[in-house]
Amino acid sequence: MTVDTNAVSHSQQLRAALATSGLPLTLMYSEFWGNDRVGELVVPFLVLMHQVVRASVPLMEAASAKAAETAPRDPLAARLQAYMDAHIEEERHHDTWIMEDLESAGLDRDSLLAQTPDSQVAALVGAQYYWIYHHHPIALLGYIRLLEGKPPSAGHIERLRQVSGLPESTFRTYQLHGELDPDHLQEFDTLLDALDLNQEQFELVRQSAVYTAHQLANCLGTLIKRNSE
Repeated sequence: MTVDTNAVSHSQQLRAALATSGLPLTLMYSEFWGNDRVGELVVPFLVLMHQVVRASVPLMEAASAKAAETAPRDPLAARLQAYMDAHIEEERHHDTWIMEDLESAGLDRDSLLAQTPDSQVAALVGAQYYWIYHHHPIALLGYIRLLEGKPPSAGHIERLRQVSGLPESTFRTYQLHGELDPDHLQEFDTLLDALDLNQEQFELVRQSAVYTAHQLANCLGTLIKRNSE
């Protein structure tokens, strides 16, 4: 069946693209959270979350700065910059909060910060810098959409707390994302549908989202493999 893309909003098109091209991440999440030793995976997952989230504000700052630079010749730039600047304030300090959560689980801050993230984490984040600086900062919208597209439920978080035996404070920021990301997703969809994107620009957003899904699946797969060794 052929879909008339002119009758479907960009947010609907992106959601449909992720439902198919993002399937490897969906399957990986099922494997990850369904693992028999999932309690042992919670801390490594939160460490990964910290490594990714600590890059969020710097990425948005880069996208905002590039949008400001191109605004005189790019009609999308001013709207994109305004969104990034607002989202920066919403996401600021979340990496610090996750670090504090991990400390409440008994981890040492200096040791965590000294740990070199996997190349897969660098690839997940680094591609966004390339697209921002060498093509168009609109790409970062795909990254944001993917990372905020599946907020954790209260039941999921409670299950993880029980199977891990970790204190409730360890899940503070993860729970916050479960509460805030649905609103952020609605704001994102509203923005995406309001932007006058041409097909090439929308394709860049889609490509970024799908790439992020695949790289995040790789990161999760590595955590499972390490935990089974």
